Amino acid sequence: MTLSPSTLLRTAYLSALITANTLPGHADQTKTPLTDWNYLPSHGQSLSVGWTANPVITTDKNNENQLMFKSGVRAYENGNDRSAVVPLAEGTNGPRGETPVSGAACRLIQLGKKQNPSLAKTQFICAATGVGGASIDAVDKGTDAYNRIIADLKAGKALADKEKKTYSMPAFIWTQGETDHQNKKSKEWYKEKMRQLIADIDADAKAITGQKNDVLCFGYQVGSHLNYYQFNPSDHPLIALAQLEMALDKDSRYIMTTPMYQFEYSDGVHLTAPMSRLYGEYVGYVMKRVLIDGVDWKPVHPLQHRIKKTGNEWTVDIQFYAPVPPMVLDIKAVDDPGNYGFTLVTPEGEKLPIKSVKIMGKDVVRLVTTADPSKSSLRYGMTFNEHRKSGPKTGPRGCLRDSQGNKLKAKIADKEYRMDNWCPFFDYSLAATPDNGK
Repeated sequence: MTLSPSTLLRTAYLSALITANTLPGHADQTKTPLTDWNYLPSHGQSLSVGWTANPVITTDKNNENQLMFKSGVRAYENGNDRSAVVPLAEGTNGPRGETPVSGAACRLIQLGKKQNPSLAKTQFICAATGVGGASIDAVDKGTDAYNRIIADLKAGKALADKEKKTYSMPAFIWTQGETDHQNKKSKEWYKEKMRQLIADIDADAKAITGQKNDVLCFGYQVGSHLNYYQFNPSDHPLIALAQLEMALDKDSRYIMTTPMYQFEYSDGVHLTAPMSRLYGEYVGYVMKRVLIDGVDWKPVHPLQHRIKKTGNEWTVDIQFYAPVPPMVLDIKAVDDPGNYGFTLVTPEGEKLPIKSVKIMGKDVVRLVTTADPSKSSLRYGMTFNEHRKSGPKTGPRGCLRDSQGNKLKAKIADKEYRMDNWCPFFDYSLAATPDNGK
């Protein structure tokens, strides 16, 4: 019997695979109890408030599961009137339009009701509280942006008590990191600031609502770092890598919903309105899987590898965690930037030649190179070292995804979109190899 490369890799590293599947990711999740009213803010910088996402998509006020404060999704723009909650409808204010929170709440409840009809009466009070162009320092505890969350929480609690509704904050949506990349912040700095922000929001939400469940952060991986090349001339996106490390940290409570390079951008930095809605739908799907299903969600990422030399060539097999296998190299949705986004980089920063890249089995990517890669790093999404507008045809990107979109889709403005899990940017060391194949 001939074993496939995927089977061989699994067999050779069975013990390593067990370790890899239990250590990365979050601590085992439990289902989060949703209340009558659930406060859900979209926080961060410009994408959180729908910058350039016009004309808006979500205008139907008949969805009884989605609410907003009387002043709107961005209540601070229209007099901060939080005296009542009304049906949600996105609105335009200058460059600000469709925010991700509408798509997130809609997808979460839509899927939740199919599984549990009792959720039909569950409602989300949606808000967008971020600031365009903001460092994390400008939206954390004590800032005006952070105080919008506090004001929303208190107003929602008072209204809920008056209406005899249960009330909590299960999560917040996070889209931020571009400015901190521009400002050349380190991975450790960003992760520490992010941990503190999540802890602060969690503590304040519990103090105001009386809830026992932790507040979770549903974030993304920033994908527009090359737009800021003049300020930070590097193809090594430290903030994006910090976000991936948090997503694989079992204690961080940072849940990565998707990378961003596969989305269409209006100006190379900000999403179009359909893409802002689609990003929200990604968030809502992952929120449903975590909050309602209790799933320990992780993004696509390398688990382990094997290097083997044959003649004058080296083969590198990398097994990936894939939420919905098989893995695919998709050059239709995302233009190939070269080697499908993969590079092999020596400790000295030199790129090794890659002869071929292909999928083996369901979850193994095989690279063939003519140079010894054993001390190198495998990088993904870092093929350009120059100014680039973001997007699936122009920006930093790769072509690796799973097959979730075969069944999971979103229809937005009469167009259907696949909702695959795309591989985040990563920098994976090949130096520690359990079996080099020699």
